[in-house]
Amino acid sequence: MDSKMMYNLTEKITFQLDIKPMSCPRPRVAGRFAYMPTPYLQWKSTAKTIIQRQSKQLNAAPFHEKPVFIELTFIYQRPKSLFRKKDPAERIFKTTKPDIDNLAKAVLDALQDSKIIKDDSQVVGLIATKWYGAKIEDKKSERNSIKIDIYPIDGE
Repeated sequence: MDSKMMYNLTEKITFQLDIKPMSCPRPRVAGRFAYMPTPYLQWKSTAKTIIQRQSKQLNAAPFHEKPVFIELTFIYQRPKSLFRKKDPAERIFKTTKPDIDNLAKAVLDALQDSKIIKDDSQVVGLIATKWYGAKIEDKKSERNSIKIDIYPIDGE
């Protein structure tokens, strides 16, 4: 049974991040201190800003105590090697790194930092897919992006 049907998920809030997906790295250790790499912190700050801006435009109330179901779609710009005539025009699954669980963790961290969700423990269901973008023109494809659909679950 489709998870979205099982929970009767009809209402959703969508965030569109037109940035390259980034996976959540392992913390780095220097002496007794652990820290996250700077590029990841910069990515997360950018994602947080975009989410907060879109949240204001949508008048989206935060999902602080509600369980939520989240659907994530990660799009990567298609490499030149996938523009051959035999390659399909539609999206193609991306089966190379980064791992999808680390991509999802980065987005959940950004949602938490932007105060859309209180904690990622309230996420009770998650669907995530990663793709190479569909062909748009001869040598162009969909750009890097992340689509986040959040479905609040009312009642339990």
